[in-house]
Amino acid sequence: MSAITEVPAVADTENENDFRAWMKSLGFNSKQVSTAGEVIGMSPSLAGHTSRGLRELTTTERLAMAAYSANLSPWTRENASYIDAISAIMTLLDQELLMGGRDSSGEAEAVRTIKALIRSEASRIASERSSPQGQEQETDQAILALLRAAAQGASGR
Repeated sequence: MSAITEVPAVADTENENDFRAWMKSLGFNSKQVSTAGEVIGMSPSLAGHTSRGLRELTTTERLAMAAYSANLSPWTRENASYIDAISAIMTLLDQELLMGGRDSSGEAEAVRTIKALIRSEASRIASERSSPQGQEQETDQAILALLRAAAQGASGR
């Protein structure tokens, strides 16, 4: 009698590691392991080992994957306030979505708030390209006022 050895499928989604799942979610194929690793600061060999499941991802690598997925630039002093604004918006979105899930009437308000935040941020980005620095502070203040008002509304429910 001969023994039959089963070889697990590499592309099995149940066994797919987080790095491969992240690559797939962004449209990287299996031949782009080095490229995917490079965008988060991995060497080609380290990316290959991670892709094959020979090592676990570090917290730093997972954070880099999240930042790349969210289309964030690496932190610098120049873009720190922008990243802080994105963080505040994400926190508010989380709060609004949690509150909206508990109260169906709050869901419409959460959607309106989210849309207003997106419009404000888009306006800010557009104005940064064409306006002097002084006007940017006014836009920042308007966004902060909107965030505070929305946060107070969320905490009042």
